[in-house]
Amino acid sequence: MEQPIGIRLPKELLRNIDMLSKKEMEDRSTVIRKLVMLGYKDFMQRKVAEDYMRERITFSEAAQQAGLTLWEMEKYLVERGVKSSYSVEDLEREIRVLENLK
Repeated sequence: MEQPIGIRLPKELLRNIDMLSKKEMEDRSTVIRKLVMLGYKDFMQRKVAEDYMRERITFSEAAQQAGLTLWEMEKYLVERGVKSSYSVEDLEREIRVLENLK
């Protein structure tokens, strides 16, 4: 269920949002919701990548928390210059765990 909130945004940002609204043919609220969701997703991916690199969470936990598949998480990290420590043995172990969930 959606809940209304009130926020203050700089005039320049609102002008940019209004231009985007016109271009996308959507109302301001819809555009702001989309931007917030994109920002949230990006923030979470960065945060869990950082937690993974600091060994606070496992690779599979990072992927799950980021809302990505293992392959998407791997790609995300590689695109940001992170060298993977995820081994073939790790993959095999994860596959066995998933098979046991069936």
